[in-house]
Amino acid sequence: MARIIFFDVETRKWARDLHEDEQLGWDKLRRGEGGASAICLYDTRDKWAYAYDDHTAKQAAQHLEAADLIVGFTSRDFDIPVVEGLIGRKLRLKSTYDIYTEIARANAERGLVGRKGDFTLDAISKRNLGRGKIDHGSNAKALALSGNWGKLFNYCLDDVHLTRDLFARICRDGGLNNLNGSFLNLPPLPEWIVAEMARE
Repeated sequence: MARIIFFDVETRKWARDLHEDEQLGWDKLRRGEGGASAICLYDTRDKWAYAYDDHTAKQAAQHLEAADLIVGFTSRDFDIPVVEGLIGRKLRLKSTYDIYTEIARANAERGLVGRKGDFTLDAISKRNLGRGKIDHGSNAKALALSGNWGKLFNYCLDDVHLTRDLFARICRDGGLNNLNGSFLNLPPLPEWIVAEMARE
């Protein structure tokens, strides 16, 4: 049986906390310098959610490396590099799928450019699942600082579940609802992935 893991990371600090130049701050975040207050995973092997943070980042990395496929939302450019920065090495991942990257590539091929906010996890989820995020990432830092860990991990895990449900729709329908009521076809996925998601 294939094993797919969906994941998301919330950092302890923000880009502006690390450098006055926000772009340089984002680079530092990707190197793990902003820490991680929450690293949440959903594993199809046991249909269970797991929660880690920067103190248990090595265990989170080992968990991710056990998967046949890692699925995330902007994970290639952010979440994966953050974990790699925290553990000081590259993750040895068998295969990855980034929903945002696939949507952006397919829309670029169509010559479609949306407005800011059209392709966030919240906006895409609302168009396809009828529900969006339960909080905003900008609040994650405050939740960690105030010790509101239950709400923080619940928020991070909800993002993971949105990612899982979007991926399930891609597997089932071959794409997602796009802007202006159109449907965006995405490249076909291997049969083993579709079969695993059908068991979810």
